[in-house]
Amino acid sequence: MATAEAVLPRAHSRLRRLDLRVAVGLLLMMVAVVGGASLIKSAQARIPVLVAAGSVEPGAVIEASQIRVVEASLAGGIAYLPASMQNSIVGRVATEPLWEGKLLTPNSVSDAPPLPPGTVAMSLQLKPDRAAAGSVRAGDRVAVIASRAPGRGDPQTTILFPSVTVLAVTHAAPEEGGGVLVTLRLRLEEARALAEARTAGEIDLVLLSGGHS
Repeated sequence: MATAEAVLPRAHSRLRRLDLRVAVGLLLMMVAVVGGASLIKSAQARIPVLVAAGSVEPGAVIEASQIRVVEASLAGGIAYLPASMQNSIVGRVATEPLWEGKLLTPNSVSDAPPLPPGTVAMSLQLKPDRAAAGSVRAGDRVAVIASRAPGRGDPQTTILFPSVTVLAVTHAAPEEGGGVLVTLRLRLEEARALAEARTAGEIDLVLLSGGHS
């Protein structure tokens, strides 16, 4: 009888320890479920943002019909223009090529004036050391220097254009090759010459004295 009485407290103690483990396990499971649901809800949160509703060339004025609002789920750190800025974007100038569905970012637009008649906008993706260490800014005046690549005729370096206007400068994403994307205002025949020079070799932009506005 005494033995049975001694065994019962030990059994109750083991049951209490088991109940405590079960309770702790259930509590941890609930925390995991709630935390997972919060993460899923956060990942699925959608916010109204601005995207292009059609093609817009760099230097062109953005019209109301060329942008629209969509709801998107964006990862942290991705830059965007909120839907609340829709009216303020109309009338501004595109600084990069836009196409249907492209997410608009602060670097997509500028207050630069539209292109004068007879001029075009052309963009160059350059390493920073070929664009005055990346210090070129919109409104600057730069000289364009072309260097022929080895094996493509006699090596030579020429001043392609002594002074042209920079319309916009943006930083290219790593997946797009990195560097800076510089948009220049040119005449059509100058754009053709620049395209040929870019194919034949390297292009450098030289910031002119007093170029920074």
